[in-house]
Amino acid sequence: MPKNRREVIKLLSALGLSSTLGSALAQSMQMPASSGVGPDRVVAKAIPWEQGLCDFCEMPLKTPAPGAWMGRTFTPGFFEQTYSQIALKAPQKGKEALHFESIACMVNYAYVYGLKDGEGTTFYVTDRGAYDPAQGPAAVSLIPARQAVYLWGEKRGWVVMDAKIAAFRNAEAAMAFARANPDLGRTRVLDWQALLDLAPLPEMNLIRLLAKHAGLLNSGGHGH
Repeated sequence: MPKNRREVIKLLSALGLSSTLGSALAQSMQMPASSGVGPDRVVAKAIPWEQGLCDFCEMPLKTPAPGAWMGRTFTPGFFEQTYSQIALKAPQKGKEALHFESIACMVNYAYVYGLKDGEGTTFYVTDRGAYDPAQGPAAVSLIPARQAVYLWGEKRGWVVMDAKIAAFRNAEAAMAFARANPDLGRTRVLDWQALLDLAPLPEMNLIRLLAKHAGLLNSGGHGH
């Protein structure tokens, strides 16, 4: 079920009063988790790279040209490496899929709206281990989120929205990436269920985005 206003206000209060976001997440883990995966397997849908925006934070799905988005310049292929999708069994508001440029954005959207993998949906993530940033969208290979593993690295800004998480086909691929990128700092390998249990996941503008999607705010905005 979607989170009601009381549940989200309670969570936002916890986030605002905690000394760190991490301690607030620890508190949220005591709440009943949305565990398990349903039986539905929906095929992945086409990705609207050129004009598509993230359904949670409204940032572009494709890495913008230098200076084209808020005057900022990003490393080629930076946004696409964490593209994620919720493919829908039945269209919602004319959409066959929901698109996200961050894994955290997808998990947090599902948290607010009560979407569950395998129940009229299938969640997909980009396999970072098979992704070549130099090729951008052409190199994106989607794998079911339930089958992927997730590398968390403490370094700020190594993925979009400072979400600190990228997806891999298996733990060996995740650790190979970590060894090749030692500047990530401390790392952890998590499974899909861990991400659901930890939701909402830390990322830029988390409190405002949760409030917006819960209907507590009317204004939009962006963040990286």
